[in-house]
Amino acid sequence: MGSGPSGSLHRREADFTRPDFKCEPVTRVFDLQRIAQQTQLQHIEYHETLDSTNKLAAGLADQLLPVCPALVLTASQTAGRGRGSNNWLATEGALTFSVVYDRKTIGLSPQRLPQLSLAAGVAVRQAICERTDRPCLVKWPNDVLVNEQKICGILTEQHRTSGGEIIVVGIGINVNNSLTATAVDFRTSATSLYDATGQLFDLTDTLIATVNQLNASIRLLSDRPREFFAKLNRFSQLNGRDVEIDDGTRTITGRCLGVDDDGRLLLDQGGAHARVIAGTVVRW
Repeated sequence: MGSGPSGSLHRREADFTRPDFKCEPVTRVFDLQRIAQQTQLQHIEYHETLDSTNKLAAGLADQLLPVCPALVLTASQTAGRGRGSNNWLATEGALTFSVVYDRKTIGLSPQRLPQLSLAAGVAVRQAICERTDRPCLVKWPNDVLVNEQKICGILTEQHRTSGGEIIVVGIGINVNNSLTATAVDFRTSATSLYDATGQLFDLTDTLIATVNQLNASIRLLSDRPREFFAKLNRFSQLNGRDVEIDDGTRTITGRCLGVDDDGRLLLDQGGAHARVIAGTVVRW
């Protein structure tokens, strides 16, 4: 499988000592060999700079399908994407990557597949909690917050290939970057591990923990969904709060009672209940 002149291909069985291997196992930022050894990833596609890891994963869908689960990783992402038309700002020191799964082997039923972003949020929260004692919660449907400020964005996408379908889980975590020099409205709503703790973190360790937690979270959602949603609701930022949600066609308001076992946000509207399948939380 080709990667282009700046790419690096790493299969689990690769011999990192071969003289013709195209990339050193330790890059400027990441230890790719350790990532391969300490995860279940079968392939790593590494580039020093990318516009978007999700975009490259989609472009390499046919090549990545046979080597799933695969990782698309960059040290510098210049045009990250969020939900809808949103962009994801990733300054130097952020951790940006996409995990690519084969739709047939990811282990989620069609009913559970839309809940993958929830599984990713639970996974990122766990990985962050292993590194800081700051309050870290999940905000439905795809944000992770530290001290009530956004520290992670998640974007899941599905792409057809000539041989099947891939599921791409794009994750951007503010780790060693600082948001203090960004626009006022952004730095008041977002944070990083460095801004929250004043400490720097090993990006390789953080990546390994997140990927492994993601796999564990997917298995829990698949095998024991009630346990998964109970865990999600224990760490939900919105529970008990009055929220306002834009579902694309209307505004829905109510007091959040949690996330039900189908991944829908349950709202109390003065005694009546509303279940929101998808939308953007615009006030909470």
